[in-house]
Amino acid sequence: MDIEHTETATSVTIIALGYRVRCTESGCRHPGRVILRHADAGGRPIDTPEFCLEHGRLRIERDRAAGIRVYDNSEM
Repeated sequence: MDIEHTETATSVTIIALGYRVRCTESGCRHPGRVILRHADAGGRPIDTPEFCLEHGRLRIERDRAAGIRVYDNSEM
């Protein structure tokens, strides 16, 4: 799924990663620490990219500014 396809998302849930993976952000070599699960108005997942803490925080700020509800199920 396309990580930029959040224009139809109405909510995002922050989930702590429980496995090892590299950050989804292009060119980033840091390990992923959180999943940002974007969902549509019906609660159906749109995408679930993994991000390092830095890129995760940037994406969360962007989503909040866009009016997307943010649910935090992790300790960032």
